[in-house]
Parts: sequence; structure tokens; C-alpha cells
Amino acid sequence: MREYELTYIVRPDIDDEAVAALAARIEQTITANGGHVLKSDSWGKRRLAYPIRRYNEGTYIFLRTELTDKAIREIDRQLKLSEDAIRHLLVRVEAPVEAPAEAAPPEVPTPPESPETA
Repeated sequence: MREYELTYIVRPDIDDEAVAALAARIEQTITANGGHVLKSDSWGKRRLAYPIRRYNEGTYIFLRTELTDKAIREIDRQLKLSEDAIRHLLVRVEAPVEAPAEAAPPEVPTPPESPETA
């Protein structure tokens, strides 16, 4: 399984209980399809950069997960069909590039002395 970040925006006109129910349904879908939720974070209601479906605000939900291919397809399908989720983005997290342990930092060349300072 690979690690992913899922961010989705929920309509601002629904109550907190409906937002929590949608988040629970998404997390349950992840675990039912063989994935794992590593981190779940609600960023709260924020102003959008541009109107989406005539909404100027939305409630942001962020998930850090490990997903299978089946889970990815099912989450994408559910968020597209949901009337409450107005936008979503699923991004694969790349493994960090590690620097070699024995690599020395590059040396900075010293400027040559000019005859005026000598």
C-alpha cells in the first residue's frame, strides 16, 4: 500500500453532525477496502479562493492514509456522488529523498586576495 493525502471540502450550509457523519463514512470506506487512516484533521470553515457551486466558504477535512487501488476508486466514487462534498483532491505522498550519509557539504571557494589588500 502507498501513502496518500486526501483533502475534501464540505458545503458550509450543513451542520457539524452531518460533516462528522460524512467524515466517518469516508474513513469507514477506507478501512472496509483494506486501507488505514493514519491522521485525520478538520481544518474548520474557511473562505474559498474562488466560488465553487456558488459557495464562498467550505469546511476542510484532511486525511493522511494508506490506500489500496480498490479503496482509491471507491473513495473517488463516493466523493463525486456526494452532494455534501463540493471538491476533493487525492495526492500520493512521495518518499523523502535521503542524502548520502558520507557526503560532505560542498566547499565554498575563497576569493583570491587582491593586491590592494596585501
